[in-house]
Amino acid sequence: MQYETIILEMLARIKKLEEDVSILKQEQSTFFAMHSVEEESGGDSTVPRQKITDERIDICYSYAKRVYAGENIQKVADEVVEETGMNCSTVIMYLYAINGMLKGTVYKRGISAKATRRYFDIIFREYGSEGLKKAVLSVGLHINYQKECGITTNSIEEVYNEYKNKL
Repeated sequence: MQYETIILEMLARIKKLEEDVSILKQEQSTFFAMHSVEEESGGDSTVPRQKITDERIDICYSYAKRVYAGENIQKVADEVVEETGMNCSTVIMYLYAINGMLKGTVYKRGISAKATRRYFDIIFREYGSEGLKKAVLSVGLHINYQKECGITTNSIEEVYNEYKNKL
């Protein structure tokens, strides 16, 4: 009889912990969303976000190949910021993402679905199907990471599935 009481108490505690984890994931998702707006506007959420144009997406890619070749990411990011006027944190997120795609490794900060699609196309042109396989693998790992953090990835998943089915 005593074991039943202990088990019931443990189950109640587990349920409470699961509820707490769910709340924390929601708060984390909200935090990341707010933090992205602040990063894009230079820390001031009252400043409108700058649009990341196709030209900026392409510039980030061309510079990210230098990071892939071993150059210091901060040095490269500073050059991109100087050339484009983009927020440094945003540039670094893009450089890490592209580097991850080129290597086939996980990256942890999100980039737009539009940029992901563009990078898939460029990587395929430059590195062929093997390069695209690495990029798709990397985005799949990124999606899994985001989901573990409780962040939705619907638009990225659509692009991922489209290109995964092409392989």
